[in-house]
Amino acid sequence: MSDLYDLFKPKEPPAPQAFDKEAWAEKKKAEKSRCYAMIDLSLERIGQAPELFESYLKVQSRFDLYSPRNALLIQAQRPLATKLADSNTWKEQGIMVKKFEYKNPVMILEPGNQYERPDGSIGQSYNVKKLYDISQTMARIPPQETGRIDDRLLISALITGAPVPVKPIDPQNGMDSATFDPEGKCILVQRGLSADAMFRGIARELAKVEILVKQRPVQDLDFTAGAAAYMVCQQSKIESDRGFMEELPKTFEGLEAREVGEELATMRDTASDLTSRMAMNIRRQTKQKAAPAKNPESR
Repeated sequence: MSDLYDLFKPKEPPAPQAFDKEAWAEKKKAEKSRCYAMIDLSLERIGQAPELFESYLKVQSRFDLYSPRNALLIQAQRPLATKLADSNTWKEQGIMVKKFEYKNPVMILEPGNQYERPDGSIGQSYNVKKLYDISQTMARIPPQETGRIDDRLLISALITGAPVPVKPIDPQNGMDSATFDPEGKCILVQRGLSADAMFRGIARELAKVEILVKQRPVQDLDFTAGAAAYMVCQQSKIESDRGFMEELPKTFEGLEAREVGEELATMRDTASDLTSRMAMNIRRQTKQKAAPAKNPESR
């Protein structure tokens, strides 16, 4: 029989393993290469597959502060992600990543240090950052919010402070729900539209105006504005118009990966212009409604 008193002997801690700097560097290099490969493949395929392009637009609308390339990385790894954070951030919130999910991070690229190239120009390095969706954690996922902002407030927020005014007109043959009038420098909107149709039409035409005002490079103005409006509608909980995607293969035909990336950046930046202004207007108008009315007798 073994001596039971052996159980009381202090156990020596395992010898610490030496840190292999070269192995760590190789691992990081491989992860970065994998990210670049996923981006290149996505940029190559996204112009040929409408379902992939629409999936990207949905991801980019949910993660509007991320660059298009990082949105492509999210789409390639976890297209249904809704809330991402690294393990430390989740831990700070009292939420733990599931043990078996640690090997399944969503990898994105974040800026690292700048460096000088042999020709004297400055380059930007990138590091891999590992994120985890809320579905990969022990957090209880709240039910999806189905409500949206009041139609009047939503449309008011969209047009307030816009580069051009919006004017209603009687329906005309062949006219879309809304159209930008370059000569009159305004957006014309048909009377009799539903709130959703009005919002979609104005968002699309305002996207065109933003692109023209900012002189952003585009292959097809209608297509790029349609994609930007799609994201604005997604964020505003309004059913998006998919009609513009009929021009998808032709729009990206013959473009290099860099040029496709520039197109995606224009779409994202244009949508951001509209949603940022809307958010500011909604905050201001909501604050004004919530402010207590002044009592005339207190003057």
